[in-house]
Amino acid sequence: MNTLGCAANYENRLKTLERSEDIPIRWRGTAIEKLIRAHNFDELIEPSSKPELFVATCIEFRFQPKVPPYFAYEVRRASGRLIGSEFTLAFALARGVHFVALIGHNDCGMTQVHHFSDNIVDALVEQGWPRDRAEDYVIQQGARYAIRDELDALQREYTRLRRLFSKVEIAPLFAAIGDGKLYLPAWYDPESVDTICDLCEPDLLFI
Repeated sequence: MNTLGCAANYENRLKTLERSEDIPIRWRGTAIEKLIRAHNFDELIEPSSKPELFVATCIEFRFQPKVPPYFAYEVRRASGRLIGSEFTLAFALARGVHFVALIGHNDCGMTQVHHFSDNIVDALVEQGWPRDRAEDYVIQQGARYAIRDELDALQREYTRLRRLFSKVEIAPLFAAIGDGKLYLPAWYDPESVDTICDLCEPDLLFI
């Protein structure tokens, strides 16, 4: 029986966050724990006078991070990756943010970019783009934003950001479209976080 709020093929690749003990110790007492509790325990977040969290997630309209005003900076980009928005994170860090929630989700449209390519081209042409320019743009950007697997893409982006921003605490989380809860990727190991940067390949720095 699938106990997750998403497709059954994720069941062995995610860990539930149903109890306080399920939350990694390194996140307890932080803004990351507050976000998890808001989604999974229906606890309200009491914002302070300063931003506590940076949330990076997908443009997906079926998922809405439960963050109140004055609590977090938010960036929403196709597939949830911060490609081209690294400066935005740097700005948030300069404002005193120490925690990042990087949230992927199931059934992401970026796994089907090639299916929508013609529609995207038509949409750009309707907006006044020359068709040849629109086609070139979709080919270029489609290759940049397309992903094959949501959890693999989350892991790759988490690893890339850990290499770029090695001192900030980054929490890779996975949202289930079915129930809106947050899950922990099975590949995430809280004990190896501080050594992951030594294992990164140089080409993960910038895509």
